Amino acid sequence: MKTDDVTTLIYETVHGSRAYGLARDGSDTDIKGVIVGPSIWYLGFTESPEQVELSADHVRFEARKFMRLAAAANPTILELLFTDPEDHLTVTSAGQRLLDARRRFLTKRVADTFNGYAMGQLKRIKTHRRWLLEPPATEPLRADFGLPESTVVPKDQLGAAETLIEKGQLVDADVSDNFLALLAREKRYKHARQQWEQYRSWLKHRNPERAALEAEHGYDTKHAMHLVRLQRMATEILETGEVRVRRQDREELLQVRDGAWSYDALIEHSEALTRRVAELKPSSALPTEPDQDALNVLCVEIVAEVLRA
Repeated sequence: MKTDDVTTLIYETVHGSRAYGLARDGSDTDIKGVIVGPSIWYLGFTESPEQVELSADHVRFEARKFMRLAAAANPTILELLFTDPEDHLTVTSAGQRLLDARRRFLTKRVADTFNGYAMGQLKRIKTHRRWLLEPPATEPLRADFGLPESTVVPKDQLGAAETLIEKGQLVDADVSDNFLALLAREKRYKHARQQWEQYRSWLKHRNPERAALEAEHGYDTKHAMHLVRLQRMATEILETGEVRVRRQDREELLQVRDGAWSYDALIEHSEALTRRVAELKPSSALPTEPDQDALNVLCVEIVAEVLRA
């Protein structure tokens, strides 16, 4: 029997670009939901699934995992609780209880999580831009770093030495300057190798449409759109306690997606929003932490309701 055949779907909604109001022709339909498993998932001693992937664009989260992530202010998960009713595909009585409690998941943690996700987008933008403007010319070789063809120090020892250096404990140890220099060269080679592999993977798997936009505008404008969206959502939640999934700034975000902003303008806007999030966090009316005990009771009640049915 398939896993999804023994679960109970309590809530499901359209997510992603269609929920944001940013979809265009050809956009995927992203669907995410919440499930309660059979009693053996909760009463047995074997591990139970935390999510079921029906396809790359269709994922269902087990209720406990969903609530853990929501309590941790995971942006993707929080958004699911605030999509427009017209995007809701399934809402059972247990699912409605979850929706009714959605504001109990909102805390000042959003300052770190939404902005943190945005910084992840920014890091990719900067990395891809560097690859666009100054692509690696050749594959790094050990000889380029003054290293022998194969390492003379086992990898586990290299890793242990790096850990000691990071902790500041290797400086006082009885090691030679030659070993420290060798370790530094190995570390530089390792980093260069990782960058090369990431670059090659990016070239191989990049979407042709996005590649064209990057080539035209000098940076990944789709990442830029979501960077701005996430940071604006962080400020909105901190200021108003509202999670605005369907974007009222849709047209401006789509303009960003189409490359209307220069790279410098994007960075300036992002830095201003980062400062704004930092300013808003201390004075926000949101609680610092969620009421874990109350949410835990709610989780028990939702699972019990489904299992009794």
